[in-house]
Amino acid sequence: MSDLLLGRGQIVYKSRHALTYLFNIFTFVGTNPLGGQSYVYYSLYYLYSLLVNFVCCIFCPISFHIGYIKLLKVLNTNELLSAIQNAIQVSGIPIKIIVIAWYMKRLQSVCEILDKLDENYKRAEDLNSIRRCVRSCCKIIAAFCVPYYSFELSTIAFGVYQNRAPLTIWLSYLDATRTSWEYWTHVGWDVFIMLFLLAHQLGSDTYPPVFISVIRLHMQLLVERVKRLGTNKALCREKRYAELLVCINTYGQILSIANIVAPVISITLFTQFATTATTVLNWFGNMKFPDNIIPMAFFSCQIMQILPCCYYASQLIADCEQLPYAIFHSDWLEEDRRYRKTVLFFLQHTQTPIRFSCLKLFGVTLATSISVS
Repeated sequence: MSDLLLGRGQIVYKSRHALTYLFNIFTFVGTNPLGGQSYVYYSLYYLYSLLVNFVCCIFCPISFHIGYIKLLKVLNTNELLSAIQNAIQVSGIPIKIIVIAWYMKRLQSVCEILDKLDENYKRAEDLNSIRRCVRSCCKIIAAFCVPYYSFELSTIAFGVYQNRAPLTIWLSYLDATRTSWEYWTHVGWDVFIMLFLLAHQLGSDTYPPVFISVIRLHMQLLVERVKRLGTNKALCREKRYAELLVCINTYGQILSIANIVAPVISITLFTQFATTATTVLNWFGNMKFPDNIIPMAFFSCQIMQILPCCYYASQLIADCEQLPYAIFHSDWLEEDRRYRKTVLFFLQHTQTPIRFSCLKLFGVTLATSISVS
């Protein structure tokens, strides 16, 4: 698995490899069973999935909210604000889980489209671009792991250091302040649920930049291919026209990937934008070191959840805007009437770049991310 991240062990990479780590995360959290397995595997996996997602979707949102309500008179202002923002964040996770699980088969179908797109590229330069994209997508997921699980480590360590439960959650029949075994049971439960909650967050927050990066890759490859249209005069007119049709078909396949990913991004990213606003709560307090460690780790996670997706979406718009220029400046003036009419058709349908939005309320762009954060 580390070969994809380090770029070792393979000479030729496929675009679908950029999604390998992502689908492995979805498998870990119980929303993506591996194909071609036995009946026993599926039985055990669905039992595992039911347990994990029941805890993450139903039990955790309830226990987080009950926790700070029951301890309302005990917690100080900073602890209460932290508990409230954690509870609101956890309440948004079930929406993301349900949406991603609902669209999982459609997300998996992207791999088949990517295989068809890869068949068009045999040049060393194009294969190197695919290789760089695969490594970049794997690095995105690895980079997300650092602040996410740093937040878990800092939360657990700081809670144990202060001799209190790391998370302000409710557990029936357990009181962390009563006995030693109850306290450590509470700590162990906090570690367990944070592992899976952050894994869910990792999957739901990394799939937008990863998928958009793959779309950007093939848009850039298409632009370079369009620039070469008509330049090879050794080919007959029919073959040059066939190459133009292949480029149009490639553009349609790229649009189909965007149409598959767009509704998932629309709902999950809107949920993230809505819950991110609660992060500001902790920054109004007069917090000093070391009390500000956890809010700083939490804030860095919030930035990671929306900024990369918005950045890559803005870059995709810029890449799409290069395609009409590439079509116009390709060598089509000396071609026959059929070729020129097809070029005009292609040029007309590429005027609108690929854009993503959050429930059609606002666009997913870098400017939107900066205005919120």
